[in-house]
Amino acid sequence: MSGRISSSSGRRRVMAVVASVAAALLGAGVAGSASAHELGAFGQVTKNLTYSCTFPLVGPQDVTGKVAITLPDSGTAGQRIAPGDLNISVTLQDNIVGALRAFGTAYAQGTGAADVDANYDGKQLTLGIPGLNIARADIPPSGPLTTTISGPMPNLVVYKAGTITLRAGQQFNAKVDTRKADGTPTPLGILDVPCTIKTTDPPQDTLFANIPVSGPSTAESVVRPLGDVNKNLTYTCTFPQIGNQQIQGNVKATIPDTVAVGQRAQISNLVIGAQFNPATANLLRSNQAATVEGRAYADVDATLDTTRITIGIPGSIPQTPVPPTDPASGSITPDVPSLIFYQAGTLDVAAGQQLNGTVTPRKSDGTATALGTFALPCTVDPGQDQHIATVPITA
Repeated sequence: MSGRISSSSGRRRVMAVVASVAAALLGAGVAGSASAHELGAFGQVTKNLTYSCTFPLVGPQDVTGKVAITLPDSGTAGQRIAPGDLNISVTLQDNIVGALRAFGTAYAQGTGAADVDANYDGKQLTLGIPGLNIARADIPPSGPLTTTISGPMPNLVVYKAGTITLRAGQQFNAKVDTRKADGTPTPLGILDVPCTIKTTDPPQDTLFANIPVSGPSTAESVVRPLGDVNKNLTYTCTFPQIGNQQIQGNVKATIPDTVAVGQRAQISNLVIGAQFNPATANLLRSNQAATVEGRAYADVDATLDTTRITIGIPGSIPQTPVPPTDPASGSITPDVPSLIFYQAGTLDVAAGQQLNGTVTPRKSDGTATALGTFALPCTVDPGQDQHIATVPITA
C-alpha cells in the first residue's frame, strides 16, 4: 500500500517517538512540564463537574470533581506551549466509601485516564490522557472521602495562527487498588470505575479555555516516504562534566494500520531505548552510579492533512542498573494518550527534534551521586530520515 507501512498481522510495529500519538494532540493544547519558549501569562482554570460513575456493588453514583489545570493566556505559532499538570479533587459519598469498608479496605490508590476535547485549525479531537495518579487515601471510619488525581500533560507546538479550544472530555476511567491494613489486597481487588460527565439541563460548562495563537504560519511541507519497521536515530545529548555526546536511540510501538473516525485508537508497547557510548557509561561509573532513573519528554511531529504540530509526550525513565563493565543502556516509557478523530484525512508522523530528560544516578545504597539530578537535553542529529508512518483516518 503506497504511503504507509503495513504488516500481515493488521497492526504495525513502528519505531519512532510516539508515532500516532503525535497526531493525538493535533489540537489538544494540554501540556506538561515547562520547556523553552513558554508563552503567555499562566493562570489556573478550575471547573466543578459532576460525573456519573459506575461502582461495583453500588452501581451508578454521582461523583463531584474539581478539575484544575494551569493554561497559558496565549501562544505564538512555532513556539512551545506548556501548560501545567492536570489536577482533579474528587469526593466519594458515604455509600460508596461504606462498600469499601464492608470488605475491609483500609486504603485505596490507583491510576486514571481523563478525556480532553480539543479543537484547532478546524480539526476536532478527543485525547485520552493516561498515567494519572490517584493518590493513596485512607478509608475513614465514617462519612465521605476526598482524594486527588493528578499527572503531567503533553506540551506542544502549533504552526498556524488561530485558536486552541480545550474542554473537559466526556469520559474518565479509573483503576482503584483496594488494600487491607496489612497491605494485602481486599476481596474487591482492583476496581474498574468508568465515569462520564453527567447529563444535566442546562448542560454542564466543560470549557477550559480558548487560547489564541498569533504570528505568521511556520508550517512546513511534509515528505511522505515509506517509514522503517524499526527506526534508529542518533541524538546529540549534553551531559554534565563531558559535554555533548552522540547517543544511539531506538523507539518501538504498536499502532493501528488505520484509524476510524469517532472510534478510540490506542498506541501500545511504546518504548524509547538509548545505548550510551563509552564516555557516558564511564561518567556514570566514575561517579559510583549503580542505577539511573528519571523523567523525560519526547517530541513527535504530526501533520493531519495541512495541520502540523509538535507534541512533547511525558514519560518515565525506569530505574535501570549501571553494569560495572558492559555497555550501559536505558529506556523511556512514555504515557501514551489514546485518541479519537472526528474527521477523515491522512496523518503523517515523524520523530521530533528534541528528547529532554531529567536524570538521577544513584549509588548502590540509594543515595544520589556527585552528579546529583541533572537535565539531559537531546536533539536529533541533522540529515536523518525522521519519518515514521502515514496513517489513514477513515470515515
